[in-house]
Amino acid sequence: MKKINKTKGELLKEISDLKQEIITLKEQHKEKLPLSHTTESRDRTTEGEFQKDSSFENTGEIYSEPNDKNKVMQLFNDYLRMYATRDDLLTNHFSDDFSGFTGGGDFLVKDKEEWVAITRQDFAQVRENIRIDLKDVSVQPLDDKISVATGFFNIHLPIKDHVLSREMARLVLIFRKESEDWKICHSSISIPYYLVREGEVYPMQELVKKNELLEELIAERTTQLSELNDDLQRKNEELANEISERKKAEDDLRASEEKYHLLVDKADEAIVVVQDDMLKLTNPMATKMIGYSEEDFRRTPFQYFIHPEDRYMVVNNYQQRLSGTNVPGYYIFRLLHKDGSIRWVHMNAVLIDWEGRPAILDFMTDITDLKLAQESLKESNQKLEAIISASPDGIGMISLDWIMQIMSDKLPKMYGYTEEQKDEFIGRSALDFIDPSNHKKLLENMQKLLLGKSDNKLNEYVAIRKDGSRFYVELKASLMLDSKGKPAGVLFVERDITERKKAESIIQKQYRQLEELNATKDKFFSIVAHDLRSPFQALLSSSELLYADIDDLSKDEIKFFSKELHDNLRNLYAFMENLLKWSMMQRNMFKYQPEDLNLSEEVNKIIVISNQIANKKNIILSEDIDKSFYVNADADMLRSVLQNLITNAIKFTPIDGKIFISSAENDGFVELSVNDNGIGMAPDIISELFNISKLSTTKGTAGERGTGLGLQLCKEFVQINGGDIRCESESGKGSTFTFTLRKAK
Repeated sequence: MKKINKTKGELLKEISDLKQEIITLKEQHKEKLPLSHTTESRDRTTEGEFQKDSSFENTGEIYSEPNDKNKVMQLFNDYLRMYATRDDLLTNHFSDDFSGFTGGGDFLVKDKEEWVAITRQDFAQVRENIRIDLKDVSVQPLDDKISVATGFFNIHLPIKDHVLSREMARLVLIFRKESEDWKICHSSISIPYYLVREGEVYPMQELVKKNELLEELIAERTTQLSELNDDLQRKNEELANEISERKKAEDDLRASEEKYHLLVDKADEAIVVVQDDMLKLTNPMATKMIGYSEEDFRRTPFQYFIHPEDRYMVVNNYQQRLSGTNVPGYYIFRLLHKDGSIRWVHMNAVLIDWEGRPAILDFMTDITDLKLAQESLKESNQKLEAIISASPDGIGMISLDWIMQIMSDKLPKMYGYTEEQKDEFIGRSALDFIDPSNHKKLLENMQKLLLGKSDNKLNEYVAIRKDGSRFYVELKASLMLDSKGKPAGVLFVERDITERKKAESIIQKQYRQLEELNATKDKFFSIVAHDLRSPFQALLSSSELLYADIDDLSKDEIKFFSKELHDNLRNLYAFMENLLKWSMMQRNMFKYQPEDLNLSEEVNKIIVISNQIANKKNIILSEDIDKSFYVNADADMLRSVLQNLITNAIKFTPIDGKIFISSAENDGFVELSVNDNGIGMAPDIISELFNISKLSTTKGTAGERGTGLGLQLCKEFVQINGGDIRCESESGKGSTFTFTLRKAK
């Protein structure tokens, strides 16, 4: 066994107590313990009841009040009865000033409510009644108001083969007389708990032979006593040296404390030390600040001196700081003066070690006058706010360091705050409500205002609402001067000009679009007029030749000029038809009427029409369209797109060429491609194909002329039907035009 470091006197007393306990235990083992219920008596009681052995006698016990003895004995019996029957009324017998130790626990319970919770947890583990066999009981009065009841018993649980029924338990209850009634102020139950058996409700172990352990302990303690005697002389000598050193240290400490008290007592700030919710140190300024004496401070919890509305904040800060949490070391709160008045203080708190334990050192400055001045200013500002709140614009005032001071009710509403959230403005920087991209401009204009170079306008800015959205404000500002004529703040008026800015933006956008449209149309008509001149010149030339020389021309020559006239008129008609469609579309006169169309049927209709032109150049038109493909499109627009693309392909494909129309499905759309093996195009021409301001007039392989307007028409028709169009081409290797249409559902 390990050594136990105790003094000689403590060891001698403990040895004497142990010897006496050995004698008592031996005598108890010699005596016969009272028997538990007999079979006959057990038949007369229900499970959970118990009966004290009637052969037990208390001898040698003296009570000053026999009635109290009987009362305590009855209370002890009632306790066991209620414990056996799992009766919650048992908890009513506990004193408010209570402590206890459970058989299976390793700590002392010092709170009644905690003990009640443990008892109820016990009842919850075994809800059925249990049986208690009381073996012996003794009541000992300590004085008129204190009695101790000790009982030995077996506990029989409603569990098969449980160990408690084979073990002896000891219960000690200390009763105290309170208001003419006895209450349990301490409970200690001893149940062997170091033998834990799996499945048992209560952990138990076999009783050990305590006599042998005590004898071993006596031998060990005797050895320790001898060793202590040997060390006594040496320790006495060391003690003498320690006393001498301690005296010197005490003298040094006394001198240090005198200096310390001189500094603390003369300080202009209130200085206090708080430990365990009590004030351990106060200086004269602290007592003066709230009118209480140092003695009042020392015997009263520090929360008592704090205004109720600030108490939680201060105590919470105090507890967090003690726990090591990093919290602000300074804050403002109210103290209650002894005369009933309120003192505002600014406090700095520091965690320190005070006599070996953590404590809080507080430095407090009285700021009551400052707070009163602030309250007065706040009231004045509130009056000013009431005056300016009638304005339809947002009005406010900021300090020279940009901090919001006062404002009208309109201003926070403008920024998306409710009337209850108005205080969220006060104390914040005005820059918080302006988009960062505008900060530089605002700072520059403010500097001009301070230098007297501003005309009361700080221009327009992008502001930030509470939800993060942006809006435009127009801001006008005036410099406010103090009584000495120096700048003291800025008074400003804000107006939400978001709708105005939107209108201006729309107007500007429409103006730009109109300019672009006019420019595009001017250029377009210029190109159209230029391109129409050539066909008309050819028509005039051919018709003039026929008119003037028809008598001298042969039949073949007349046929040649007539064909040329026909071809020019046909191309001119196609161009005029496209121009008419484009014009109607620009004026929103082209009605969009989508329907489900079989793509194969629509393509073949156009091929039949186009074959007449293709045959003249011996060009083969073929298709590979999935007959199951249906598209949702405007029939007239689809046919116009197909007609233009196939006509263009014929125009730029040489004699004996080939044109192939194919289809494919892609993510809910149908792609339709028109491929030719014609002359192709250079990249710079491809990039401008669908630009109306750059209409192309390239001649076909047979000298056919065009304006490129057909491709512009194709682009707009495809887009109206929800698709897009693109071109892939290479000079000398043909071209492929592909456009998409929505697949019919």
